Amino acid sequence: MKEEDIRRDSHLREVAKLHSEDVKEIIKSEPSFVHVNCPACGNDSSIFLHQKEGFSFDKCTNCQTVFINPRPSEMLLKDFYSNSKSMRYWNDVIFPETEEKREKLLFQERVNRIISFICKYNIPTNTLMDVGAGFGTFCFSMQKEGLFESVIAVESSKKLALSCKNRGINTIARPIEEVEIEKADVITSFEVIEHLYDPIKFVKSCYKTLSRNGLLILTTPNVRGFELSMLKTLSPNYGGPDHLNYYHPKSLQLLVENNGFKTLEILTPGKLDVELVRKKILNKELVMNENWFLEDILVNQYEKMGEAFQKFIVQNHLSSHMWIIAQKF
Repeated sequence: MKEEDIRRDSHLREVAKLHSEDVKEIIKSEPSFVHVNCPACGNDSSIFLHQKEGFSFDKCTNCQTVFINPRPSEMLLKDFYSNSKSMRYWNDVIFPETEEKREKLLFQERVNRIISFICKYNIPTNTLMDVGAGFGTFCFSMQKEGLFESVIAVESSKKLALSCKNRGINTIARPIEEVEIEKADVITSFEVIEHLYDPIKFVKSCYKTLSRNGLLILTTPNVRGFELSMLKTLSPNYGGPDHLNYYHPKSLQLLVENNGFKTLEILTPGKLDVELVRKKILNKELVMNENWFLEDILVNQYEKMGEAFQKFIVQNHLSSHMWIIAQKF
C-alpha cells in the first residue's frame, strides 16, 4: 500500500492549509488551556519537550507518554471538532473519493484481523461497537460479513454520524461516555484515543460498556515507532489540537491495565513508516547529516530494500501504527 492510495498529495496539501487555519483559530484561546496529568498513568509530573504551532508537548516522568500540556478544554475541543475546516474536508472530500481503496486496502484487513481475534479468544458475536466510527467504512465492512447480530457506530460528530446513518448503520451520535446501552462483546476504536481530552475516562467507559470477557481493540500512533521517532514534529501525525496523546506499547498497556483490562496482544502492523520518512528526506525537510546507513536504505536502496525494511519494523514492534487487544475480566 502507498500513501497515495488512501490520501493523495493534493488532498494532503489542502488538509495542511485548512488545518493551519483551524490551529490559528483555536490558539487564540491559549490563555484558557488546561494543565492535565499524564493521559496514561495519571502522574502529575512531566517535563517539557518542544513546541509545534503554539502547542507545548510534555513527557511523563513516570511512563514517558508524550502529550500536549496545557491543552484546549473539553468544551474548546468539542467546538473545534464541530467547526474544523480540515475535518470537514476529510468527511466531504477525502473519505468519499478514496472510499473504495480505503475499504480494500485498510478496512477489510482490519475486519479480517478482528475476526481472527474473535475466533482466537472465543468471543461471542452479539454486538460490536465501533467508537469514533468516522465515515462508517469499518462498520459497513463488518456488517457485510454478517458475523455480528448488531454493529453499532458511536460517533460524536453530528456530520460524521449522519454519514454513518446514511449508510444504513445503527448509529449513536454521542460520545461513549454518554452511552447507556446493552453490553457489547467487542469495542473497537481506530485512531481515536490520541484525539481525546481524557483518555482514562474513555477507557473506563469502554470497560463499563463491555460484557464480561469482552474485547477492547484500540489503535493509535506509537511515539516510539520509526516514523514518529525519525520525524518528530515534522510528522503530519504529530501536532495539536487534534492529536493530543502519544503512547508507546508499554504506556498503552499501562493505560488499559490500570482501568480493569488484561492485555492480550500488542502489535504494530503499520505500512507507511518507511515511505513517510523517505518523503521528508527527498523533500529536504529531514536532514540525515551523517546517518548514511539509513539514508542509503531509504533513498538509494529503496526499491530493493524498502519493503523488507518496513517488514522488519513491523515484526519488531517498531512501526508508528500500534494496536492493543485487551480483555475485560
